[in-house]
Amino acid sequence: MVKIYGGSTYNATKVLFTAEELELSYEYVHLNFVTGEHKSPEHLARHPLGKVPAIEHNGHFLFESASLCRYLANISNKKLYSADPLRAAEIDQMVDMICHHVGRWLGVYFYQEVVLKKYYNKSPEEKAIAEAKGFLDQQLPFIDKTLVASRFLCGDEITLADTIALPYFHAQEVTSVNFDAYPSIKRWYAEMKERPAFKRALAKMPQ
Repeated sequence: MVKIYGGSTYNATKVLFTAEELELSYEYVHLNFVTGEHKSPEHLARHPLGKVPAIEHNGHFLFESASLCRYLANISNKKLYSADPLRAAEIDQMVDMICHHVGRWLGVYFYQEVVLKKYYNKSPEEKAIAEAKGFLDQQLPFIDKTLVASRFLCGDEITLADTIALPYFHAQEVTSVNFDAYPSIKRWYAEMKERPAFKRALAKMPQ
């Protein structure tokens, strides 16, 4: 059985959401950041940087959230992914677009407005928020245009691109990021957050 190690982060949520959409049998272990469980020798053996998520499967440890999602899809008969190289590349490029660009800047909002306040009792840096907004203003129109043409990020069927992207976009629930200018993103988000698999993933995490 797959064992997933995580915490209350969007990266861990990606993997749990993907596992739930795949209807995969797995065990979830929630690590307590406050007590430093993610920096324990046991967890450093799973993830060399002491971060989450990580998985254990058949005696092997793996890490990096997007790679974990692909791995779970690959051991689940390519569900949410594809055995066709071109189709897989199309999904991969959208995953990379989300992880390296759009998600990066949504993550800045989350870090500045949630993490700094909750864990460090600090106020957001306005310069960082302004920079993130500037990049999102360039990148979100592409995502919105994509969702005008299709129900999901890579066509009319849900894929890894959607399960990986949604936790980033969920930042709007707890930050000042605003998608009002992007009706197709709002339509996609409203549908995605109601998926039973996403609700099951969130239910495994303390607030």
